[in-house]
Amino acid sequence: MSDRAKPLLTWGLRLLGVGLLAWVLATQVQWLDRVTLLDGSAKTGAIHIDDAGAIVVAPEHGADSSAVRIPAEMVAVRTYGGQEVPDVTYGARTLLGRLQERLGVVALVLVVLTFLVVLTGARWRLLLRGVGIEMPLLRAVRLTFIGGFFNMAVPGSTGGDFVKAWYARKDAKARYPDREGVGTHAILSVFVDRFVGLFGLVLFAAGALVFGARGEAFEVPRLVVLAVLAVGLVAGVVVLSRGVRRALGLSWLVQRLPLQHVLAELRAAAGLYRGHKGALAVAMAISLFNHAGNATCCWLLAQALGIEGISLGTAMALVPIANLLSAIPLLPGGWGVGELAFAYFFGLVGVPPTEAIGLSVVFRLAVLGVNLPGGLLWVLWKGHASTDTISADMESASAHVADALSAANPATPEETI
Repeated sequence: MSDRAKPLLTWGLRLLGVGLLAWVLATQVQWLDRVTLLDGSAKTGAIHIDDAGAIVVAPEHGADSSAVRIPAEMVAVRTYGGQEVPDVTYGARTLLGRLQERLGVVALVLVVLTFLVVLTGARWRLLLRGVGIEMPLLRAVRLTFIGGFFNMAVPGSTGGDFVKAWYARKDAKARYPDREGVGTHAILSVFVDRFVGLFGLVLFAAGALVFGARGEAFEVPRLVVLAVLAVGLVAGVVVLSRGVRRALGLSWLVQRLPLQHVLAELRAAAGLYRGHKGALAVAMAISLFNHAGNATCCWLLAQALGIEGISLGTAMALVPIANLLSAIPLLPGGWGVGELAFAYFFGLVGVPPTEAIGLSVVFRLAVLGVNLPGGLLWVLWKGHASTDTISADMESASAHVADALSAANPATPEETI
């Protein structure tokens, strides 16, 4: 891809993400509560449900005297979390009001999410140590916060992994000036850290959906995750194993795939960490714990929003697959794609779109809030570089790494056929 086409593609994806987010919010989110009646009609306002039926306060009135009582036998029902309940969808105004009444839960979620970022920094430090690069824990955590800030809040082509890799490479070369290839190893550690996080997400989702979730509502998510896992494993074996490629006659195909530098980095990373299986195992365990923590935070926020039908097990099964789709890089932080994924997958268990999207937005805002200090850490970093400098340097470094890896791992005659 030409240098001119890359920014056009990046901003085209960003515009697509903005359009998707706008469409989701405009068509799937409602401000007021709505109760559906047996005759198919609906009433909107502030709605309270009790054993006798529904009480609807019209939006233009605030006094109890203006409330309309609808008997229970006139209210339609729907399946919600496996049970039949009155067909009421609570709007964004009600959800925000509930959230304000449960700020303690929100504070707990922010604390847990902050701890998970620290744990992610410790995971990356472990992977750095696996290839002989020592980095103080505080520095690894600071860079992880900075990377999170760029991933969640900064539009453009300079992602958080680019920033982390740039600083890691600079730091490693300064600490080990006489060690050949140390900068490349630092960059590959960031690549491996991202891979461990994503593969851990797929594994966690597959485990939760296969061994935990039960019922027809989880059939589609289960098939999606198992298909992603199967394709990923097969593709990984084909890309990483030269013998398998030759045996299946796929060498010519792999040689013609796009993003050859990524494939070269993947092979180099596999070779680099082949002798450090213990570090990879611990990193994967940390990754699984992180995904469980994120799902738990989503469940806590669902309770704070008063969303019924989302148990902890349901959150463990559906949040990872929604987060997996959120990794599609249309907008920073997965905005747009994440909301659509939450609406679809939680809709399978009866959660209305407004409530599912409200949960997604609140969760994403919590993650954004936790990572915002990374912007300040970046600005205060001694000798910090601009995003343009980082992007240009990393483009050059990636090309150098790819060339070096190709020279170190030349194709066999069979693979050039």
